[in-house]
Amino acid sequence: MTTANRDVREIVRDEHIMRRPILAVLEAGPQTVPEIAQALHRPAHEVMFWVMGLRKYGFVAEIKEATDEGYYRYQAVEREGA
Repeated sequence: MTTANRDVREIVRDEHIMRRPILAVLEAGPQTVPEIAQALHRPAHEVMFWVMGLRKYGFVAEIKEATDEGYYRYQAVEREGA
């Protein structure tokens, strides 16, 4: 299946599946969406959906300063009971 043809709803549904792999990538330290995408061998536009969902629910947070390329880095957030 070509990822360019994936419906947005299908990408969003994969968020719960991709949570652990994304958080595992972030164990090495803060990463940008393109860096996470490269590590996971997934398209950056899909990773953006997942990272924004994880941000919304408090699993990740952005570092306030952007890179020279204009990307924000995201880091895993310590959660109670985790």
